[in-house]
Amino acid sequence: MFTRRRAEHKKSSHTSSYADGPPWFFTGRAFYQLHLVKAEIAKRFIPSELKLVQAFGYTLGGFYLANYDSSPAGPFEELVVIAGIVWNPPTSCAWAARVLVNSLDACVHGKKEVGLPSTYAEFLQAGNFPLGSTNSELSVAHKVKPVHVDHDANGLKTGMDDNLTIRRNCALKIVERVGTKRTPLCSISLPKQSLSGSGGSQRWSGPAISMSLPSFSGRTTDQPKLLQYSCDLSCRISIVQPAFVMPLDSVPVNKVHVRTESLDDANGDFEVISLLTSRPILAFKFEEMAMKVKNPKVVTS
Repeated sequence: MFTRRRAEHKKSSHTSSYADGPPWFFTGRAFYQLHLVKAEIAKRFIPSELKLVQAFGYTLGGFYLANYDSSPAGPFEELVVIAGIVWNPPTSCAWAARVLVNSLDACVHGKKEVGLPSTYAEFLQAGNFPLGSTNSELSVAHKVKPVHVDHDANGLKTGMDDNLTIRRNCALKIVERVGTKRTPLCSISLPKQSLSGSGGSQRWSGPAISMSLPSFSGRTTDQPKLLQYSCDLSCRISIVQPAFVMPLDSVPVNKVHVRTESLDDANGDFEVISLLTSRPILAFKFEEMAMKVKNPKVVTS
């Protein structure tokens, strides 16, 4: 049973080893979901000198939700909200709009060393932690209804064709903390991670893969220069049902704040919610994950 009290105890009793790297090593499990994000929203987060990868007015954003068993900061949780993909010939890189962690060490390291828009947050859940639970029967049923089924001006289909009921683990609530101020951001309900086999209900583990995930960062108060870093990741991957993301009451999804100052401005909750609640297209589960994060480098051209 994973509880908030246990997570805070681990965080406070651990001595950070970020100074021993780079590279920095992580193990655990994660949920990675891709969304169709309107290019005009993604561009609010991305530096003007970077070219957004887009088609028909959309780019690929989404989020990465991880539960680390080991890291330079000990066990902790992380939510990376991805604004979109930008060109980095001959390939492309992701751009993070917000990084939320429940480890102060990881938060400081992300801001100071990697140039990420990191904030400290609480990850509150009812029942077992949704990632990797093997014996939790606590679940909720979400009736996903089509909000809009149509074709946009470019012929891209939007909305859902049919109503869909998905059994999910209890929602994980994300609450940002700045000093004593607590700001609820969103709740994320993940699908149950087991499939029925011939021998009854059993967990299905996908194929083992290795990949590199390059990203840009920087252009923040702590790291004004543009940086680039990569994560070398190996895991067992499987395709799963998309997560259900719902904004909490304090952050209305229909209001978009236009950022006019630095990209790590903490007043961008409305934009972050618009990314999290954009249309999901594909979701993956990473198990037996081992990740190596390389030292970020300054982009000179």
